[in-house]
Amino acid sequence: MSVGTILITGAFGQVGRRCAQILLDRGRTVVATDLRTDKTVAAEAELSPGAGTLIPAYIDLLDADAVGDLIATHRPDAIIHLAAVISPPSYRNPALARRVNVGGTETLLAAAAQLPDPPLFLLASSAAVYGSRNPYRYPERITPDTAVQPIDQYGEDKVLAEAATRASGLPYALFRLGGVVSPDTQASISGDHLLLMRSMPGDNRIHMVDARDVALAFANAVDRGASIAGKVLLIGGNESYVMLQRDLEDDLMTAAGLGRLGPSASLPGDPGDDRGWSFTGWFDTTEAQALLDFQEHDWHESTAWVAESQGRIRIVLWALGPILRPVLRILLKLQRRAEGRGPYADPWALIEKKYGPEALAGAQ
Repeated sequence: MSVGTILITGAFGQVGRRCAQILLDRGRTVVATDLRTDKTVAAEAELSPGAGTLIPAYIDLLDADAVGDLIATHRPDAIIHLAAVISPPSYRNPALARRVNVGGTETLLAAAAQLPDPPLFLLASSAAVYGSRNPYRYPERITPDTAVQPIDQYGEDKVLAEAATRASGLPYALFRLGGVVSPDTQASISGDHLLLMRSMPGDNRIHMVDARDVALAFANAVDRGASIAGKVLLIGGNESYVMLQRDLEDDLMTAAGLGRLGPSASLPGDPGDDRGWSFTGWFDTTEAQALLDFQEHDWHESTAWVAESQGRIRIVLWALGPILRPVLRILLKLQRRAEGRGPYADPWALIEKKYGPEALAGAQ
């Protein structure tokens, strides 16, 4: 049965606005919620209602009255919950992140549970729930049955949000997302993101996914409630998105115009240390793809998308690359020495040193 009204939180972010556009093009009513900023207002203006109806609603998920009024007024048939304080920015204020990521989810669930016809609740979770995953100890693919073991506060937030969703009484599905790539991620890279990237072992397994494919997965899911109810769905790209961290960084740096830095730009993970690795591991996406039919892009298309967004700066970086690359390799080596890092990446020691123990799981 076709779902008519869908509420999307985080509707003007990199996944939300693309999901909203798909649903609008399909003639749906989209209640698009987000915080009001210059960036979200600009994203709203770029959406085309098409055959559908767009209802923007700038509210704070921590305002229970506003959330309750919004849901009671529009009575959505499905809720796509994307809004979150993600890592690494969440490491700077883990208490606020907990209130948004867990408390905001609980507020939304409580309001939705008051409706006479319970909506389908689709939660955007994360590969971070699996924590540090040593590929030497756990060489197998991650499946929906793989146990969660978060190592950072963001992964722990998502485990708690998943538990709240399961306990809500609503029909639901949990979408555990791999690393999402789009021009938006390149444009929003900060010092925190660069630190997280530097912390990761170069041989860390990571499963990426194009933001357009993630958006399609959620958009398709709203009409497939019966087949996905109660499931954990692993949202990663096709096999071209299965890679190692060093290759990911080099591919994106090439897309940006700088070129590849190579293995010396990263430290390896310690095969003997189960805490010495970062997320995400490689997903088995077989079931998710069969149910949601969302994997439309290949990795080369994603990197081309990023490259096209760089404009003239890419030409400049490409010309300067032969000079900049060796300089960056030296700077990275000196930075690691100044930080007192050993032969292995040991990412969570670096994260804790930078942000404090509150950035790790179990601190709150």
